[in-house]
Amino acid sequence: MTDLLIWLVAALGAVGGVVLGLLWGRVDGKHKGKREAERDAMEDKSKRVERGRDAVRDGRRAGDPADRLRRNDGRW
Repeated sequence: MTDLLIWLVAALGAVGGVVLGLLWGRVDGKHKGKREAERDAMEDKSKRVERGRDAVRDGRRAGDPADRLRRNDGRW
């Protein structure tokens, strides 16, 4: 009878460890995914800001106003 009780406690401990490991892994994966998404969003934002700054720098006082009008005319 004692052997059966020892085996039962060991089996419950093993199952509990597996369940706890799965839950821990899922929570950790969600946190890592969220951090990665935030980092990607920050990188994308910084790239867009830099492209915007370059466009403003290149667009303002970049040559003759008539030439700028001709370049931009096809974009409308």
